[in-house]
This record gives sequence, structure tokens and C-alpha cells, in this order.
Amino acid sequence: MRKLIVLFLIVTLTSCSSKKVVDTSKQLYQVLVSSEYGGGSFEFYETITEEKEFKMLLGDDEIKKFVKPNDILTSNFILVNLGEKNNGGYSVEVDKIEELPDKIKISFKKITPSPGTNTTMAITNPYCVLKINSKKPIEIE
Repeated sequence: MRKLIVLFLIVTLTSCSSKKVVDTSKQLYQVLVSSEYGGGSFEFYETITEEKEFKMLLGDDEIKKFVKPNDILTSNFILVNLGEKNNGGYSVEVDKIEELPDKIKISFKKITPSPGTNTTMAITNPYCVLKINSKKPIEIE
């Protein structure tokens, strides 16, 4: 009888997990690609919501690893370009993202190199591609 009780306790204790599993598919957004090189020559952002526009992302070798052809049915995408910069150290990050009942509000932060830091003395074109796990309209601030 003792063996059964001990066995039951061991099974019960080992089956209870103390780790919390986070479901990444429930996150509101995901940064697919962010780089100092490969962006456009002028500053702009583009919201990709339709399948015709989405084919551009599917054709990019770096991005197509992170997206599936049917992702456009459940998600929107944002392409942010900072334009041509005369040295390295520039990047773009999501500053704030807020899901409202009727839309999603996003603000970006442009990161500039700190004065006195050693940066690449080459022309860069920083950009970022985000996947928004919602089909609500997007407002960029």
C-alpha cells in the first residue's frame, strides 16, 4: 500500500509543471526582420494588408522564412524604412503598440548613434518589417 501511495505522489508531483508556457501565436506583433542594410533610399512606411502587396514579402529571401502564404488572411504587415543614412548605428524599433476595439495604434522610435561612438562609415539603409497578428486597421503615430 505504501508503494502505491509513494508512486501516486511521485506521479502527481512530476506531472505538475512550474513553468509557464507562453503561446507566441497570441502576441500582438512580431518583428520579422530589422537591419541596417537593405531598406529604401528614402524614409517611408507601408502597411501591407492585401494579398497583391503581400507577394512582395513572399519574394524576399530574408522575409519568406518567417511568413506563410496564408498569413495575409489573419495578419497585417508593416514595412518601415528610415531612408539613406551616411553612417551606421541607425535603427527603428516599436515604441508603443496598443490594440483598441476598432484599430491598432503603433508608434516607432528612430534610434540614432550616440555621439562619440564608433560607427560604420558607410551608407546604410535601415529598415524593419513587422507582422501584426490582427486584421484591424492600423494607425501609425
